[in-house]
Amino acid sequence: MNTVIPSVDLEQWRSASADKRERVAADLDTALRDTGMFLLDGHGVPREVIDGFRARAREFFALPHDVKARYAVESFHDSGWLEMHPAGGVGVLREEGEEAPSAPDLHESFYASPTHRTRNPDLDRIYYPNNRWPREMPELKLAADAYTGHMVRVAEAINELLASVLGLPEDYFTSRATKSTWTQNASWYPSLNAVGGVASGQLRNGPHTDLGTFTILSRQLGVGGLQGWNEADGWFAPPYGPDSLVVNLGDLMEHWTDGRWRALKHRVLAPSPTAPDEELLSLVFFYETDPDTVVEPLVAPVGGGRGLPPVVARHEVLRKLGVTVPTGGPTP
Repeated sequence: MNTVIPSVDLEQWRSASADKRERVAADLDTALRDTGMFLLDGHGVPREVIDGFRARAREFFALPHDVKARYAVESFHDSGWLEMHPAGGVGVLREEGEEAPSAPDLHESFYASPTHRTRNPDLDRIYYPNNRWPREMPELKLAADAYTGHMVRVAEAINELLASVLGLPEDYFTSRATKSTWTQNASWYPSLNAVGGVASGQLRNGPHTDLGTFTILSRQLGVGGLQGWNEADGWFAPPYGPDSLVVNLGDLMEHWTDGRWRALKHRVLAPSPTAPDEELLSLVFFYETDPDTVVEPLVAPVGGGRGLPPVVARHEVLRKLGVTVPTGGPTP
């Protein structure tokens, strides 16, 4: 495999010399140009917080169907429980000539959102949708809140890191993310024995790019696990560290850098007959920026020179979800 996925230690980055930072930044820039992924260590998220949220999420997914259904999402941008993702849904990428499977992706998800509010209830509905916490297990909210508190902190550090790699002021992205839109997702990938079989072409999560600026992923290693894609290697299995977080760039950051960096195309393989009892649970933090931020693509040589037009951050994400923003908001 030709692909190199770098690992950045936040603690070491903060105390590194100028020469060391330059070397780390160069390696990171190369990976983000080619693939759109890196590993993050030294992030300071306690293991017990990660394990606690994962355990509580697994308990939620084990609840009876009729209980989970009380908290079902009602639209693509909603918070709550999503049973099985539609095949070929929003954000799913198909290779030329490839047909979408007739069966859904093999995972369930639970989504939570920030509690920021505007003075416009119509905007709040699509910027910061109300959370649907299950009354049957209040422990889930407590565990999710503890975890997402760390994710917001880590996201701010990543924003500062990415700005530094681009040679921009360290607060370039953080100053535009004071009330950022984000979605915390817990995704459960059931075992082959649990689902009973896999349809032709069916995956745990079909090929796609994420819609926001970046995604922070706490994953579990598995036979039917995560794969990334780039031109050098096609589909490849990224490196795994039990204490590492994975950072994937999304569409909005590719747009912001005017194509210098790429959104990671990725997928999660189907459960394998070689590991029929394997189930995985990923904690996925989809991060954006302030919803009304006008994303002006960076000009060359910082930007990639693609000549993309400015977009309004949350409007662009919602556009890809098929949601129209109420009139009266900013225009690029």
